[in-house]
Amino acid sequence: MLSPGFHQRLQDLEDHIAQEQELLKEFEEALREERDPRYKARYRRDIERQKESVSNYRQEYNELKQELTGQPSDRMQEMGNQLQQMDAKLNILLSSQVAIYENLDQMRQDLLLRYDATEQATIIAVAQHLDRNQLVLTQNLLDALEANQVSEQQMQQMLAVLEERVPALPPSQAAVAEIIKAPELDAKHKLKVTLPLVPFLVDYEGELELGSGFNIKLAWEQLLIKLRRK
Repeated sequence: MLSPGFHQRLQDLEDHIAQEQELLKEFEEALREERDPRYKARYRRDIERQKESVSNYRQEYNELKQELTGQPSDRMQEMGNQLQQMDAKLNILLSSQVAIYENLDQMRQDLLLRYDATEQATIIAVAQHLDRNQLVLTQNLLDALEANQVSEQQMQQMLAVLEERVPALPPSQAAVAEIIKAPELDAKHKLKVTLPLVPFLVDYEGELELGSGFNIKLAWEQLLIKLRRK
């Protein structure tokens, strides 16, 4: 015999499933349109919360199903299918979020490997906040610097601009900028260590070519102009 509140619980469950389906659709559309891995990764917590909600609704569904003496109705079967489909989609979305995290972590590790142990300890807090585009640009700038494509004058100019901006940086980043004042280091070494700070001071989106044909001289000039305007 069905409990007095069975039909109300069934209706509530149906409404909740419909709401979760709509929310999942919004997540899928947002992730499909978003190109920045940094913002994509922020959806992970929301997706995990929804997965927990779907799990709770699955438990409610199973409890209601046990009250039925015969075969589940078409309505019940449809809800079961919807819960199963949502769970499968959420697993796929979570897997893609893990891949984003792993990719970014590997890129950050690749960047840190270009420094010695002492320098890594100094810049790791900065590297943790760099997104994919910022990591790519920093690597390209380091390549150009190490290939001696940046003149002494350009290095001194950039260091001077970075030093001017130190007061505007949060403590974790300002500690890296203090390298600029180290008298025992030459300009190239100072700039190498402080380059990961540059993305925090300049918005590069759409202005610099990050693939083959990267023009470090043009990029340097653009960076200097933008920094001096701030």
